Amino acid sequence: MSRRGIVAARTRTLAGLLGVGLVLAACPVARAVEPGIQHDATPASLGLRADEVTFPAADSAAVSGWWFPGAEGAPAVVIASRGTGTMAEMLPAVQQFLARGFAVLTFDYRGFGPSATPAAGDSLRYIVFSSQWVEDMLGALRYARTHGSRGVFAWGQDLGSAVVLGAAARNRRGCEAIAVEGVFRTSQDVLLANGTSVLQEVVVRHRRLVRGRDEPFSAAAQLTVPVLALLAGKDDVTPAATTRAVVSRARTVKQYLDLPGAGHLGAEASPGYFDAVAGWFKRWGVTPPGRGVAHP
Repeated sequence: MSRRGIVAARTRTLAGLLGVGLVLAACPVARAVEPGIQHDATPASLGLRADEVTFPAADSAAVSGWWFPGAEGAPAVVIASRGTGTMAEMLPAVQQFLARGFAVLTFDYRGFGPSATPAAGDSLRYIVFSSQWVEDMLGALRYARTHGSRGVFAWGQDLGSAVVLGAAARNRRGCEAIAVEGVFRTSQDVLLANGTSVLQEVVVRHRRLVRGRDEPFSAAAQLTVPVLALLAGKDDVTPAATTRAVVSRARTVKQYLDLPGAGHLGAEASPGYFDAVAGWFKRWGVTPPGRGVAHP
């Protein structure tokens, strides 16, 4: 190659690297997980009674959580956390479900919370989804099911919505109904929107970490349990139209709740949000043994 050709090639390479850097700088950080290591709050700090529990994920990994008992025979809600912080961020939601007559289970995904190592957190750089977290959710649903609850339900936002969909699709008897908010289509779509799809290693890692059946677009089509989709009208990260399109693939009972003033964060503060979710779950609650399921 001539000297001019070498210089041109180096220029193109430098421009390409600079382009990658600019794209990554513009990436919305909220679309990759940001695990927290410490719990910013505890149940006791909010006056809540909880048991610290450990249960096996579907692949036998140990998962740490908080179990909030309800009244005898209360149905249970399993909360799948967002992709940032720890399960402590879900304590306000725990209070809402407890006030509406549910027992509640929250848990930290692998790589999140005090039990995670710094190396585990570092390994999640640029990661947006992993089937391991679906395995964690499956274990959480099984734990709730074996603790005497009359009906088990699952709710998630953001990353949690993908985790809930994946778990409900894999185990048709894991829960009676689900509610999701802010659903992305596939992890590869998120990488493309982030700009991180230019990093081949990141793309390949997601293909290893995420089973095709767990991607929301595929999982929704496998659902057999009723699903409530909460549609935040001002969500510019996972638009309401995307959530609706994914959930519409479910071949089961579907319901949509429009929240026109809600954004990607804080939609749960919308008036009537938790009343709607709780009402949806109670609609599908299990009646005492021998009397079947209370479907309308």
